[in-house]
Amino acid sequence: MSKPLVTVIIPTHNRLALVREALDSVAEQTVRDFEVIVVDDGSTDGTAQGITEHPTQPRIIRQSRQGPAAARDRGIQEARADIIAFLDSDDLWHPTKLERFIHALDSNPGTRIFYGPMRPINADGVTVPGRTKPCHAGWITEKLFCSSFVHVPTIVCYKHIITREGGFDQSLPVCEDYELWLRISVKEQFGLVEEPLAFRRLHADRLSKRCMSRNLAVKARVLRSFYESGAANGQLGDDAAVARLARVCYVAGRAAFREGKFRRAAEFCRLCRQYGGGGIRALPLAWVAGTLARWTQNGRSPVDEHALEAVHTSEAHEADGTEHDSTIMPRR
Repeated sequence: MSKPLVTVIIPTHNRLALVREALDSVAEQTVRDFEVIVVDDGSTDGTAQGITEHPTQPRIIRQSRQGPAAARDRGIQEARADIIAFLDSDDLWHPTKLERFIHALDSNPGTRIFYGPMRPINADGVTVPGRTKPCHAGWITEKLFCSSFVHVPTIVCYKHIITREGGFDQSLPVCEDYELWLRISVKEQFGLVEEPLAFRRLHADRLSKRCMSRNLAVKARVLRSFYESGAANGQLGDDAAVARLARVCYVAGRAAFREGKFRRAAEFCRLCRQYGGGGIRALPLAWVAGTLARWTQNGRSPVDEHALEAVHTSEAHEADGTEHDSTIMPRR
């Protein structure tokens, strides 16, 4: 059997209707020399049976529920092509996606990984404005540390640059892609195809939007580990790093507070201040979270209305722009 030009890897869990549409967008590609691997990560909705006869003739790999990192790693392990492209089961591609990215790889032999912006769309396929971030090309470590703008369904790269890094970190429930791109960015320049050729479907069941306090806590963990381990190898300035860490820790603390996880909120506020954050938002949040954490630890559950009012007031200042401490300004 001849080796395909590119392997398309799609992990999925209980998204039969969506993964069919994702496969439809692969079937419409102008490049035809591809194989498709769908990793069914413990689905119980008949996903495997429902896509067996799809025109893309996907190779379906079934495994127990292990999460997106393990599912993508399994797809990489099974891939026969030297080039791999990722597509999430709830997202779509433009018909020229693979053609444009393969041409970019061929035209730039020194660049072995390409990505591009995603266009967010609603359930009707209509573009949702105001939800994109600036993208950058070249040595992007510092810019990527400060803003997560590389998205999985846009990536097309040579397989070996991912296997060299050991693949995705399977211990992470989210942000496993962000963590991997940071590691790769230290060793590889990222190429950019500027036209959005991948479409992110906005829906309530997106993994990135479930349990926001957990997701933000994981992001903070990923960024702290990358910075404090020295993995950036001189490509990340201290000022930019600590400013980003202060922001992320503050936002993670605020999210934990809103979910009633007061000890976690207090710890993130402590980290925010450790990285140089402060101002009228972080201090009241730290005080209230610490107080409520002690109360709940002692089996008490009174609510200090004055304390909560202090937090609400600081958030109102943030909303109307009267607080200007950019050190802890959360990214929008």
